[in-house]
Amino acid sequence: MLKIDKTLECNSAIMEPCESLTFYKEEALRPDIVCDADFRSIPFTSTDYEVMDNSTDRSFLLMDANEHLHIATPELFCKKLNCPDTAKIKVVTIFGNTGDGKSHTMNHTFFKGEEVFKTSPEQNSCTLGVYAAMQNEIGVLCLDTEGLLSTSSKSNQRMRMLLKILAISDIVIYRTRSERLHSDMYEFLGTASKAFCLHFSQALQSLSMQGSANLGPAVIIFHETRHTKPLENSVEESAEEKLRDKFARLNYDINAFSSLRYVGIQTSSNGVTDYNKLIAALRVDLDNTTVRSPRQPSIIFKAMRALNKKFSGEIVEKSINPFPEQYFTCPILCASCNRRCQRSMGHEGEDHLNLNPCQHQHQFENKVELCKLCYNNGREVIVTRIDTWTHSLINCPHCGEIAKTFKYWGGTQECDAIRTQTVHIWKDSNISPKGPSHSGQMVLDKVSYVCEAFTNFSSQPTGVLKEWCADKVAPKYWKPNHEIVNCFSCKKNFDKTGLRKHHCRGCGEGFCDACSKHRMPVPSRKWFENVRVCNDCRQFLLKHPNSIPDQEEQTTNDNTTNSQNHTAGSSNADAAEETDVTVRKCGETLYNTISNVASVALECTKDIIKDTARPDYWVPDSEALSCHICQMKFGTAEELLALAMSNANDHRSQSPHRSFKGGDCKRHHCRKCGQGVCSDCSKSRRPVPERGWLDDVRVCDECVSDNNVSTTPPGPSSTSSPVTPDNVTSYINSSSGSQRQSDVCFLDDTKTKVE
Repeated sequence: MLKIDKTLECNSAIMEPCESLTFYKEEALRPDIVCDADFRSIPFTSTDYEVMDNSTDRSFLLMDANEHLHIATPELFCKKLNCPDTAKIKVVTIFGNTGDGKSHTMNHTFFKGEEVFKTSPEQNSCTLGVYAAMQNEIGVLCLDTEGLLSTSSKSNQRMRMLLKILAISDIVIYRTRSERLHSDMYEFLGTASKAFCLHFSQALQSLSMQGSANLGPAVIIFHETRHTKPLENSVEESAEEKLRDKFARLNYDINAFSSLRYVGIQTSSNGVTDYNKLIAALRVDLDNTTVRSPRQPSIIFKAMRALNKKFSGEIVEKSINPFPEQYFTCPILCASCNRRCQRSMGHEGEDHLNLNPCQHQHQFENKVELCKLCYNNGREVIVTRIDTWTHSLINCPHCGEIAKTFKYWGGTQECDAIRTQTVHIWKDSNISPKGPSHSGQMVLDKVSYVCEAFTNFSSQPTGVLKEWCADKVAPKYWKPNHEIVNCFSCKKNFDKTGLRKHHCRGCGEGFCDACSKHRMPVPSRKWFENVRVCNDCRQFLLKHPNSIPDQEEQTTNDNTTNSQNHTAGSSNADAAEETDVTVRKCGETLYNTISNVASVALECTKDIIKDTARPDYWVPDSEALSCHICQMKFGTAEELLALAMSNANDHRSQSPHRSFKGGDCKRHHCRKCGQGVCSDCSKSRRPVPERGWLDDVRVCDECVSDNNVSTTPPGPSSTSSPVTPDNVTSYINSSSGSQRQSDVCFLDDTKTKVE
C-alpha cells in the first residue's frame, strides 16, 4: 500500500498535493444532489428505475437494491477493481440520507473531484444499491451506498443490505447535511451496532478469515451545517463524548464500533465544502491497524458473499401507520387482555368498547352465557341459572326456561342451548366493585376451621394411639413404631420430613416409601401374596426365595458388601409367628375395607359439595398444580421428596420451585385473587368485602402486599345499573354490567390420599 502524504494542506484530497487544489475548485461549485437540507429528492420507484445501473468507467454496481451480487467470483471481483489479489486493502463505506451528497463526498475525498461515482442535480436520480471503486494509490476500496429516508417501497430490505455492507467495512463515514443531528442517524448507527454484536460478529468469526475482528468498523460522523455551529470540543467534554452521551440517553449501544469520531464543519451559503478535517480523520484510521488490518480483495469478497447468503430471504414490508390510534382514543385498558378502548377520548355517556375478543381469566369472572336462539336471531341476551343440589335451570328473559342440566347423575354441565362469550373488564375508576355473597362457602369455612383446629389439637394423641394399636396387631419380628425414628436405609427423619413409616415384611425394620417400594411374596414369613419389602430384602429373596431375611445375621455374616444388610436365617417359622402374621393380615384387611368404603362415600360427597360451592373466579384444581407465589408443587411428602431428588440429580434443571422442607403441601385458594397457594404463602387472614367475604378469610401474601400499596381490588367490577334485556348489548361490549353472581364455592383444603 502506498504511503499517505501527511504534509497535505487544508483543501487537498487524500492523494493530491496542495497546488492541485484549483484543479477541481470549479467542480466543487457544481450543485450536489440537493443544495440544502430544506430540499429532499423525490426518487421514483418504478421497476426500471430500481434496476438502473449508474456505473462509470472507474466504478461498478456491486449489489443492487434487491440484494443481488453482480460479481460472481473473487477473480472477477479483483479484475473489476483492477487490483491483484496479493494486494492488502481497506474498505471505506459512506452512509447517509438520500440527497446529502454521499457520492459527491467520496469523489472529492478520494478521487480529486473526478466523477467516479455518478452524481446528478435531477430529482429523479439517486444511488440505488451499492457501487464500488478502487483507489489503488492508497489501497482503499470505496463503497457508495443507497441513501436512507428515500421513498423506496423496500425500506426494510434496504436497511438489511446497508447493515451487511457496514459489517465488512473497516471505516464508515456517516454523511449528514443538516443544521442539527437528526434522530435517524442515532437510530441507524445504534441498529448497526446491535446487529453486528448479535449476528455479524459471530458469522464473520465462523469464516476464520484473516483480518476479522470482534469489534466493528471505525465510525466517522461528517456533519456539515449552514447556519448553526457544529459540535465543538470543550474543557469538560469532547464532541465524541457528547455524542456517546446522546446515544446512551436514547438507549442505543454503540460498543460494537472500534472508534467514534466527529468531524463538523460550517459552510457558508456561497462557500465550498471543506473536506480537510474529514481527510485528516481518515488518515488516522487508515494508518491504524491495531483493530482491523488490511485484507486481500478475495477475502473481502468472500466475507461479503457469505453474509449476503446467510442473511437473505423475503422480508415483510409494513407501511408506517401515519395515524396512531393512541393519540386520540380512550386510554382505559382491559384488565383481562390489556387491550385499549377503541372509542375517542372523553366518550361520556357511552360504555367502553373494543371489538376484538377478550381473554378469559377466572379471577375476573369475565365470561357470560347467552341464549343461543336469541343470538341467532340477532339479539344478545344473558341467561340466568338457578342452581340446586342436583340440577341447574337455565332461563332466558325472552324464551323462558331453555334447558335443565343435571349436575352429577347421568347429566353434564355442557348445554347446547347457551353460548358463552368472554367480555372485557375495563380499568375505569367510575366502576364500583361489587362482589358475590358466598353463603355456602362461609358455612364450609367454619366447619373446616373447627375440623382443622380439632385435628391439630388431637393429632399427637391420635398418632400415639394409632401407633399403639398398630403395634398390638404387628408380628413380633416387626420393630415397634415408637422405636422407629429414622428410615433404616436412607436415615431420613420421619418427624422432620413428614414421611410415613412402613414396615418391610421380610426383615421387619421401618422404612420410608422410597426405600420399600418393591412388592413380592415372602413365603418364609407366611406372606404368600405380593407385600412390601425393602431393597435389600428384595435382592436377598431373589437369590433365596424360601429363606428368612434377618438384619442382624446378615450384617455379621456378610463382610464383603457394605450395602447389603440381610443374610439367610433359619427357614423354620414357628406357630406363634404364623399367628402374628395372621392377625396382621386380618387387621390390614379390615382397615383397608373401612378406608375404601369411607373414601368412596366421603370423597364423592365432598366432590359434590366442592363443585357446588366453587366460586367462578377461583382457578380450577386442574390448573393450579403449584403455588402461585413460591411455585411449590402440591402433593404428599413422598411426592415432593421424589421431585426434589429428581431436580437435584438433573444438573440442567433450573426449576424455580421452593426447596422441599418436609411435610405435605396442600392446596388452598386466596379469597381475593382466586389463585392456588400453599399454607406458607397464605397465613394472613382479613376481610375481602369486594368479594363478599366480610369475616377474616385466607388471603395470599401478594394480595396483602398489593392491599398495602393500593386499596383498589384486582378483581372484576360492575356498575350500579343492573343488566336487562334492553341494555345487554352495551353490557357485553363494555363489560361494565354486573357479572353473574355465584353463591357457591368448594372446600378449601384438598385432602391427599395416603397409603
